Amino acid sequence: MTKDEIRNFLLQGTLTGKLGTINKDGTPHVVPIWYTVDEEDSIIFNTGGESIKAKNIRRDNRVRLCVDDQTPLFSFVLIDGIAQIKRGKTGEIYKWAKIIGARYMGDDKSEAYGKRNSGEGEILVKIIPVRIAGQKDTAGW
Repeated sequence: MTKDEIRNFLLQGTLTGKLGTINKDGTPHVVPIWYTVDEEDSIIFNTGGESIKAKNIRRDNRVRLCVDDQTPLFSFVLIDGIAQIKRGKTGEIYKWAKIIGARYMGDDKSEAYGKRNSGEGEILVKIIPVRIAGQKDTAGW
């Protein structure tokens, strides 16, 4: 996939990301996330500051994100990156939580999701891609 194809794929519809972080004992921790892509092509998502993924990122900020389209002909993007936690900027967290809420729940519910996901204890995470790989139409001949 080209850079533009990857960006378009990551922003299409309501595909969820599967975020991989590293547990304290070295085992993988993989969870689905809602996300968006910023103007620098970084991945943005929010989560609870005391979630397992947040704790793992604080300890080791290397992450992998897999986004896949599970409809034929099947496509995917893998991103290895460095996660940065943005804490204490409620306005910025609200802005991104509202954008993400609109994407996954619709414009009419974006404000409610923005408020809910930017409250006390919520954090914003930015994944700066280090390596990106993608393949489209993996089942095609």
